[in-house]
Amino acid sequence: MSVKEIYDPFNYATHANPYPIYRELRDNHPVYHNQTNNFWALSRYQDVVFAARNFKLFSSAKGTSLEYVGELAPILIDSDPVMHTRLRHLISGEFTPAHVARLERRVRDYAQRLLAPLRERGEFDVIADFSAKLPMAIICGLLGFPEQDEDMLRQWTDDCVHRDEGVFEMPEQGLIATQNMYGYFEEQMQARRRKRQDDIVQKFVDSEDKGQLSHEESLGYLYILSIAGNETTTKLIGNMAWQLDAHPEAIKRLADNPALIGQSIEETMRIDGPTHMMARTTTADIPLHGKVIPAGAKVALLFMSANRDERKYPTPDEFVLDRNPKDHLGFGGGIHACMGAALARLEARVAWEEIFKLTDAFEVQQDRTQRMHSPQVRGFTHLPIRFNPRRTAPAH
Repeated sequence: MSVKEIYDPFNYATHANPYPIYRELRDNHPVYHNQTNNFWALSRYQDVVFAARNFKLFSSAKGTSLEYVGELAPILIDSDPVMHTRLRHLISGEFTPAHVARLERRVRDYAQRLLAPLRERGEFDVIADFSAKLPMAIICGLLGFPEQDEDMLRQWTDDCVHRDEGVFEMPEQGLIATQNMYGYFEEQMQARRRKRQDDIVQKFVDSEDKGQLSHEESLGYLYILSIAGNETTTKLIGNMAWQLDAHPEAIKRLADNPALIGQSIEETMRIDGPTHMMARTTTADIPLHGKVIPAGAKVALLFMSANRDERKYPTPDEFVLDRNPKDHLGFGGGIHACMGAALARLEARVAWEEIFKLTDAFEVQQDRTQRMHSPQVRGFTHLPIRFNPRRTAPAH
């Protein structure tokens, strides 16, 4: 790089621990310009909330990645009203808390199925053995994809979000994975035209026939549902294990009282949520904190920096189980707030209820953990833990 940038989301060192960088940005560079890759960044809570809620000034229509990722079909997260309103309302009913609640038995059965063979081992990889499998199985079930395709789809979604260090573009592996996914979705939609199924893919096919969706919009929708349905919950469960390992007293409280798991999920999403950044493009010059972000500029909204802003939360770098921060930005904000938030919360809650049936104490093997590398998503690809099998059931 020609200059040493304070914030570079394509630097693997940033992925390891971005929080001191975020504090530096909040304190001294609340409107930051990365000269090397020519993007801006907002890091304070109030500024990020303002940008997330103001789609007229901070548009998603030119993509929510800082880098160019190629020409894709129209995607929900890469759109503004009225297109966004039409696309989101099409299946938003599938992800309401009331509708998602009906999936709890399915989620619990699958979680128990994954954990049962691990009980007597005394150790397992929270990601590879469990949290990478659970959400993909659920979203594939909703979409109507065969169970035998889950591992393949999971690998493709992982490849799509991975970035090579210092490279300001999607790597070839990600482009190939994207092409493979679109080809797979095409096959699935054609299969529904030959034989109807009761699933979301069928809803898209029917919507096309009614003129509510273009074929390209259907493919884009399936693309984002597949990625978002896997990545957020997979990383949330792993990040929560990491935070709890650093706070053994919280492990004991949750093991003794699983009713607290829900608020522990919210605090994890605040302090260490998986989605660190989403990009927007300005539609006008925006004066802020003595600087002017020019029209047409890419702007990184740093959700996890905002969630650790001491102007918003007291002791923001501390994991406080009783904080229960309902206004955090772990699921984004504004019209693009995560449509699948209720499903992610359900999956994470059930996952941890079942883990605490397995054990009431565990320890992360920190020397064996591995992080993923993405400018937007932060979490683990491997997070092994050791535990003693629980012999008494937790209280309810």
